[in-house]
Amino acid sequence: MKVSRLATRMTMRGRWPNRLLPVLKQILPLSLGLLCMWILAHRMSDMDTGHILSVLTQVTLPQWLAAAGATTLSFWAVGRYDAVVHRHWRTGFSGKSAAFAGVNSIALAQTLGLGVLTGALARWRMMPDLSLAMATKISATVAVSFLAGWSVITALAIFLLDGPALPVILIAAPLILFMLLIFMAFMHPIITIRGRNFTLPSLTAIGAITLLTLIDTAAAAAALQLLLPASLDIPFQTMFPVFLIALGAALISGTPGGVGPFELTMLALLPATPAPDLIGAILAFRILYYAIPAVMALIVLARPPRLARATNRPRLTPYQIGDNAALHRANRAETGLALFGETRIMRNQDSALLVFDSGQSLNQFFDPIQGTTSTAISSLKTLSKQHNKLYSLYKCTPKVAVCARHHGLRLLHIADEAVLDPSRFCLNTPPYRQLRRKLRHAEKSAIEIEHAKSLPLPEMAVIDDAWIARHGRARGATMGRFSPEYLAAQRVYLAWQGGALVGFISLHINANEICLDLMRAHPNAPDGTMHALVYAAITTAANENRTRFSLAALPARPTRAKGLEKWLRRAALRHDGGRGLIQFKTCFKPRLQPLYMAAPSWTSMIISLADLARAVHFPPGDAPMGNVKNRSYSPPLSSPAPDPHASPHTPPHNDYDNLEIAPRANL
Repeated sequence: MKVSRLATRMTMRGRWPNRLLPVLKQILPLSLGLLCMWILAHRMSDMDTGHILSVLTQVTLPQWLAAAGATTLSFWAVGRYDAVVHRHWRTGFSGKSAAFAGVNSIALAQTLGLGVLTGALARWRMMPDLSLAMATKISATVAVSFLAGWSVITALAIFLLDGPALPVILIAAPLILFMLLIFMAFMHPIITIRGRNFTLPSLTAIGAITLLTLIDTAAAAAALQLLLPASLDIPFQTMFPVFLIALGAALISGTPGGVGPFELTMLALLPATPAPDLIGAILAFRILYYAIPAVMALIVLARPPRLARATNRPRLTPYQIGDNAALHRANRAETGLALFGETRIMRNQDSALLVFDSGQSLNQFFDPIQGTTSTAISSLKTLSKQHNKLYSLYKCTPKVAVCARHHGLRLLHIADEAVLDPSRFCLNTPPYRQLRRKLRHAEKSAIEIEHAKSLPLPEMAVIDDAWIARHGRARGATMGRFSPEYLAAQRVYLAWQGGALVGFISLHINANEICLDLMRAHPNAPDGTMHALVYAAITTAANENRTRFSLAALPARPTRAKGLEKWLRRAALRHDGGRGLIQFKTCFKPRLQPLYMAAPSWTSMIISLADLARAVHFPPGDAPMGNVKNRSYSPPLSSPAPDPHASPHTPPHNDYDNLEIAPRANL
């Protein structure tokens, strides 16, 4: 009764689950493992020990060498687990160092048991720069990722090969969870649980772990099969699924080397196989796959090499005040997106790039900020490998695209940048007939344009709210979003009607060009408001003797596409309203400069495009609005009756992004 009352009080106080549940989680599988070892010992007592030893001694030298080769391949894959996990956690260690530590840690841990703890201590000894907490995190991540990969490979092996009959739910569940993981990793690469952000592994990391698990387990199963005596004729399509299930039982038990559960599972799933012959082959396998690697790992750990973090690695850093000079000299003013929180600047020696991490790929936006294209591509390739991600160049100019092609990258014409020379812009010429009509509409509506010296943030915030209410959430990635801090670094023009703000635009500006960015108009803004704002910006640029004004990118039109590609491109234009955007910008008669996307392969190109599209259409969160108070605001004056010959109201610029599947490369 006293014990019962004590247990009740501990449960009510929450001590029972907090203190004993972790202990029970370890004791239960270990107890089952010990029980299996006892059962195995009881079964082996009835076997002929001499026959088992004779099976071991009859293994020929070619068999040992072939099995050793398979074991080496398996441990190569084992070491790559650590390389993938180190990249996920951004530890800074090279792939070779991580793999070396991983091979020795796992060789020791799989033999001694308590894999996570033993592996963490071994990694910590070889990598003193790591904290014990990070070594434990890496050890646990390797264990969990292997179990996930093992469950998928086992389900596929049972389904596709000559595996034992198991309930369908046991085969389908891992595959369904695997597909769910892929979906979540793509759609929600960062998830929030109880206020903490967790980064899911990239598709590249998931694919690598799955492939490495296949290589590891297939090579280990081959090593065991190569050690079977000639009297046992077990085809690999039968051996592999059985080996995987036995391996799973060994891992769950937590016993040293999985001794007991592994052997019992093999004997149970191969009932027609003579038990002494199979036990003899398993004993040879344990010597080659467990004992010898463990001894070698102990020798290494006795005097471990000091594995240090790699130096001179490319790195991603947020915008800093010291970047002002580089951004001011960049070829593209649109690199001002670095001021926004979604992009980072990659630095390596003398090169600097604007990089956007979309989840599955690192995307260089525009041309390099500084340094050569070759150096930039090499640095981006290295950095993407360090992050377990793909890489691409997005909206780069033809000059950069040609260099990318020389590096073996695939090219896709993704957009056309609308560029004009303000110093040669002459409104009173025939090509600008439509623009003049729009400007007259704005003038009749008493629209006044102001080059803002100070920003009326509350009124601008209300305009932005009205725009969002009509067009939906602002896009992300390449698109700037309303933020006082962001706008403070830009040139802003305001449109007023009778003292009420009805619209505004913002522009990136640096030494080489001015580039249109945000466009916001109230739903009741008169026709021609946006045209008047942009024209005012062009006029100011002309007075400053500037020779390059960018209206930003237009969707690459399907003029050269054929068949399905042409249909897809036209459908994209209809869906995203690209025709209206083209009509608006062509009023200013710009010249079109092709922009390209480059990627190592068409597969990585498609994945990067899809990932960018997700980041644009489903950004992780709204941009910070700053301390904008008193958002109450009187509505603008009613606009006059619309001109029946006027084009529809042009949607704001960042309602679109140029992610259409473009025509073939034309360089």
